[in-house]
Amino acid sequence: MAIKDVKKIGSRGVILTFEDDISVYLIHAAKRWFLCDTHLGPQSMKYVKEYLSMEKNNKEVIVFNSHSDWDHIWGNCAFQGGIIIGHETCRKRMNEIGPFEMMKLSEFHCGNVELVLPNVTFSDRMAFVEDEIEFIYAPGHTIDSSLCFDKKDAVLFVGDLVEYPIPYLDFYDLTAYIKTLDFIKSFPARAKVSAHSGIIDDDLISRNSTYVRDIMEGNPIHLSVYQESLSVHNFNINNRLFLQYESMVRETLKENFDYSAFKSSFDDLKKVGYHDLQEALETYFSKITKSIL
Repeated sequence: MAIKDVKKIGSRGVILTFEDDISVYLIHAAKRWFLCDTHLGPQSMKYVKEYLSMEKNNKEVIVFNSHSDWDHIWGNCAFQGGIIIGHETCRKRMNEIGPFEMMKLSEFHCGNVELVLPNVTFSDRMAFVEDEIEFIYAPGHTIDSSLCFDKKDAVLFVGDLVEYPIPYLDFYDLTAYIKTLDFIKSFPARAKVSAHSGIIDDDLISRNSTYVRDIMEGNPIHLSVYQESLSVHNFNINNRLFLQYESMVRETLKENFDYSAFKSSFDDLKKVGYHDLQEALETYFSKITKSIL
């Protein structure tokens, strides 16, 4: 999949947006290149490498995974042998959900995709001081979500933590998500970049936060406001239920829990009705509870 847009940010950053409107963020730092996310595979990364070759600079490329979702990490395999950075839960989550997503979503592979995990992890923050780059753990969209801050240009890459018009909810702790959104909004950056929504503003961050808070508190959701993303909203409602039962199943099965087997037992969360999903999850949980008695 080719790059359809190149937008320079500040003195050393560039947003490379692919034909599916997913972006990666590239920073030409003092000693290294930093690449935030790797899209859908080595074919996508071929275009990134072509861009780097046009810059006629052979500096080391450091890859940063903002989180472990498939559309942000499949291109890792194009940088095998190099440094790939992610939060410690990013490596753990990728190792667990990666094989299932590789199989289930194979139609989206861009090239010969191989699952490659981060080989350098951090817990709270990690900095490349000479390059003025910092990675910051910020759970919300997923448990492993993190930020990349270019201190020199004051640009913050937020991955999927902020999206237009509403974010996907793939982490049950919405209190943590709201805290992260407040952190992003107050963060002293001149520009904030989303992997799916380009350059974002404080108004979108606030609207994302309001949506998340309304879901958490059970407030009425005015669907007309989110009509263009009704499928995302339906996914979020279903996925909240799914994550609740996933936690219960994990606790019950402990070391015998198999993510792929569990996820494969249910239909696409965007399509199945909430009550049908609830019934299926209750039946599944009842079966496994009985099986270990």
